[in-house]
Amino acid sequence: MRASGGTGSRGFTLIELLVVVGVIAVLAATALPAIGRYVRNYQIRGASHQVAGALQQARLRAISKNVNLGVIFAVVSASQYQVVVEDDQNPTAASPPYPAHWRTVAAESWTSLQSLPGQAGPLQALPTGIEFASPATCPAPPSGAVAGAATDWAVRFGRLGTACGLSTASCGGVPLNPYTGTSYINFNPATSLATVCLFQPTTGLRRWVNVTTGGRVQAMP
Repeated sequence: MRASGGTGSRGFTLIELLVVVGVIAVLAATALPAIGRYVRNYQIRGASHQVAGALQQARLRAISKNVNLGVIFAVVSASQYQVVVEDDQNPTAASPPYPAHWRTVAAESWTSLQSLPGQAGPLQALPTGIEFASPATCPAPPSGAVAGAATDWAVRFGRLGTACGLSTASCGGVPLNPYTGTSYINFNPATSLATVCLFQPTTGLRRWVNVTTGGRVQAMP
């Protein structure tokens, strides 16, 4: 009600304020769980795209450098990975690290490769709260075939961008002094897919990243 001779209007009553607060509380209680689920999905989805990007980077490096041996995407712990060029990038060095001027996979040393700035990219970490998991625990990709147990610790890309698991006989072999920790990559010759699985323990969410033998990288939609 307008006051006599005044220009203002009355304020809200206590009951009206309580009703508004109650409506806000109901909306918040409804929306917050959905927001929480979105954030959690966003975190693991972002991690899968991060890994897919690293795999794609390894493939493009193999193509651009026209490698004879390969470029490796290696999972070196439950939360870390690394991209390493296998071909000797400095064959004229006066005092090269062991082995000197390698030309074959059999002559490589994985631990030496990891220490060479011209060969190894930096160790990359997954986002906090995300880790690699057994591929057999991930959902099935569009092909419908669930990945099996881990067979490899790395995927090798060739000069044409093709990919293979290191344990595959036709892949060229494993370098000397290889990684000896837990393997997290499954390569299945029957489906021609290499599968990496990511896991978020706090939510139980899992997402896969696949690589075909042709080198095509696909992250779970």
